Amino acid sequence: MTPPALDKRLMEHLTWQEFDQKVRENAIFILTAGAIEEHGPHLPIGFDYMMGYEIALELANRYPAVVMPPLTYGYRSQATIGGGDRFPGTTCIGAEALIATVRDILEELLRHGVRRIVLINAHLENQNFLVEGIELARQRHDLNKLGCKILLTGWAPFVKDATLDALFNGKFPGWDPEHAALLETSAMLGINPDVVDMEKLPDEAAPRYPKYSIFPTPPDIVTKNGALAPATGSSIEKGKMILADVFEGYELAFQDEFGLAPVGAK
Repeated sequence: MTPPALDKRLMEHLTWQEFDQKVRENAIFILTAGAIEEHGPHLPIGFDYMMGYEIALELANRYPAVVMPPLTYGYRSQATIGGGDRFPGTTCIGAEALIATVRDILEELLRHGVRRIVLINAHLENQNFLVEGIELARQRHDLNKLGCKILLTGWAPFVKDATLDALFNGKFPGWDPEHAALLETSAMLGINPDVVDMEKLPDEAAPRYPKYSIFPTPPDIVTKNGALAPATGSSIEKGKMILADVFEGYELAFQDEFGLAPVGAK
């Protein structure tokens, strides 16, 4: 098998000497946390980690950054924000595994001398367990003494209210029911359209959307196709609007926290 071309943005493509040089240059190390979770009939089950990873790759075009291999598996999918676990292919890990993995990776980065770390959480259910992994690493390492800063980010919070109002004509339903719907579909169209099947966009919403969780999950709070709201109307143009906000958000964050301005972009 012919090996893939080396991409020096990727940590796994560096030699140990190149890795050490990146650390000496105080590069940002970016770790994406996603999930393997159904995303309707039109998006791949790897959507969450793929979306975060695509953003990480673009950030590495703009900043002195190293993109780490992503955490592809995430915490258990919840029915009212991710469709739940009843769909084939959704493959999750428990809290203990995720917390320990994040803690161990962070401790290894600190051991190597990395001092700028960015986590991109692209699967909402991961959030508290990523925080716990960071906190456990922080308990054993004095980040202030080391001069280290860790940012826990996500792409969705950077999308501006004005953009959401424009996309939904002032009737944005909130992020939770937007699983595999217009926002996620458009965002992927804006950054990697080849993985979206435009002929299979779902056009139905969940029959009901309770503001609480129910165990066991009743069948009427998730559509049969796995999306929680319609994806019709998704477009590359809408995706570009979303992504403009996302990268502006990262630009402000990197300026505020690392004192860095972007050096290039697509």
